[in-house]
Amino acid sequence: MLRSSYNQVKLHTFERSFNLTQLTCPVDKTALEDSKTSGEESSQCPECAGVWLTTAAIESLEDNAASDDMVKGQRQYGKHEVDHGCPHCGEAMVRFRYRGYNLEIEACPSDAGFWLDKSEDREIRDIMKQRNSNLGRAASAEKSWHKTRRGEKLGIFKRVKQLLGFH
Repeated sequence: MLRSSYNQVKLHTFERSFNLTQLTCPVDKTALEDSKTSGEESSQCPECAGVWLTTAAIESLEDNAASDDMVKGQRQYGKHEVDHGCPHCGEAMVRFRYRGYNLEIEACPSDAGFWLDKSEDREIRDIMKQRNSNLGRAASAEKSWHKTRRGEKLGIFKRVKQLLGFH
């Protein structure tokens, strides 16, 4: 009896771990295949080309596109549930505007990862690079403002460089 109970627990554990590795596409229910997306480990749908990225993988994707000292801020704006289930936990996924931009992606409700439709990983990289550039320009403008307040003059060449975003 003890041996049978042990085997049932062992089988249950095996089935549970098997289900976690057999991720399915939330859009078309196709089995996802292991792949790399922007250099990060991911699972991709061979039909729709959508991609499942873990939370660690998306953070790494963002870090590679941003400077080391950039504060990333809030990731999810305007959250709402959607009809398709999460590849990780099967619960209804949450759709949101990525960092307030006009890019909607889906997330696991338990924060295990993100579902990206085809080429949304590139859009995320572009957004992070743009944010990095915008923050650099803002810091440069603030520095220039403080110099002006102290009476320091900027030459025309430095003003043009700042206007174009060069530091």
